[in-house]
Amino acid sequence: MPRLSSPTSRALAGLVLVACSVYEVPNASPDAPESSGGGGGGGNPGGAGGSTVVTGGKAQTAGTMNAGGMVTTGGSAEPVPGGGTGDVSTAGGAGGAGGDPTSMGADGGAGGVPEVTDGCPDDPAKTAPGVCGCGLPDVATALLASCTSLTSKLLHRYDFEGTGTTVADRVGASDGMLMGGASLSKLAGRGVVQLGGGMTGAYVDLPNGLISSLPNASFEAWITWGGGSNFQRVFDFGDSDNAPPENNPKLGKTYLFVSPKTSAGFVTLGYSLNSSGQEQLAAGSAALSQALSQVVAVVDGTGDALTLYVNGAQVATRAWTGALSSINDVNVWLGRSQYNSDPELTAVYHEFRIYGAALSAIEVATAFKAGTDPDFMPK
Repeated sequence: MPRLSSPTSRALAGLVLVACSVYEVPNASPDAPESSGGGGGGGNPGGAGGSTVVTGGKAQTAGTMNAGGMVTTGGSAEPVPGGGTGDVSTAGGAGGAGGDPTSMGADGGAGGVPEVTDGCPDDPAKTAPGVCGCGLPDVATALLASCTSLTSKLLHRYDFEGTGTTVADRVGASDGMLMGGASLSKLAGRGVVQLGGGMTGAYVDLPNGLISSLPNASFEAWITWGGGSNFQRVFDFGDSDNAPPENNPKLGKTYLFVSPKTSAGFVTLGYSLNSSGQEQLAAGSAALSQALSQVVAVVDGTGDALTLYVNGAQVATRAWTGALSSINDVNVWLGRSQYNSDPELTAVYHEFRIYGAALSAIEVATAFKAGTDPDFMPK
C-alpha cells in the first residue's frame, strides 16, 4: 500500500515530481478524508493552506482564527491577532489578522497534494502498481503482454490452496480430486501438492472432457521436478486401450502429454490418436531442470502447430495434424500417464492453468515473468 512521505517532504506543497519513485495520488475514494486549506481571517486575507491538503479552505464571515488556522464563529468587534501556523500533517496554514467582524475575509490558500512512495520503484514504465502489479504492463508493449490478455483467455486455474482432497478451480466450475493419497500442503506460504512418484503414486484427477471441446488451447504448469525415471508426466489427457479406459491406464490410445524426460533425455510434448507408433512429438534439447519451472504446451489448431516452452522460452515446435476433439479425454491427469508402465510424477506441483487459446510467445513470456500465483490471477 502507498504510504505518506515524511512531514519534511510533504511541506513541498504543489511540487510535481516525475521520478519513478514518487507519484501523486488522486482522491480516489469518496469516503477518504480530505484535509482543508487554511481559512480566511475576518476582514483580511487568509494565510497559506496546509501543504498536505487537497482543496483550499473557503473564507468565512465574521470570524477570528484559532491557533490551528481554522475559522471560528462569532468574531469580536475588536481586531484580534491572526492564528498560528497549522500542523502541516493535518489542516490549516497561518491565519490572517482579524478585522471588522462584518466583513468577508479572503479565501484560504490552495492545498497541496500529498506525495507517496512508489509501489514499483524498479519499474521505469510505472509510477503505481496498477492492475497487473509491479513489473508487468497494464497495456501491452513490444516485449510483454498485458495481464488482461492472459486472464481474458483463462478457462481453468488450479492453485492447490485449501485442505483435503478437492482441487478447486478458481476460474471455472471444474474442480479436481487428489488421488493416490496426495494431500494439499503449503510451501513458502503458498498452496502446493506433493507428488511422490512410483508406479502407484499420487496424482491429480481433473474432470472428464476438459480439453476435447477446445479448438486451440494452452496448458501452463508450474512444477519443481524431483528427477527420476523416464516418461513421467507433467500432464496426460486422453485414454488407454483398456476396457473401460477410464481410470485404467494400460497402453495409451488417444492422448496429449508433456514429459519432463523421455528415453531420449529431453522434455517433450506429445500427441497421438493411435498409441506410441503414431506420436507427433515436439522435443526440447535437455531434460526439465530440477528447480521451480514453468512448462507451457501450446496446441494451435488454427495454425496446425504444437509448441513447447520452458521458463518463458520456446524449446520446441513442430507442424501438427490433429485436433483436441479427437482425444477421448476420460483421463485428465496431472502427474500420471495413460501407460501403466510409466511411473507417476515425482514433483511439487505449484499451479496449473488451462487457456482457451494458443498463447503467443510474448504472452508465455509475460506469464513466466509474473511467476506462480500472481496477484492479478483469479483467487
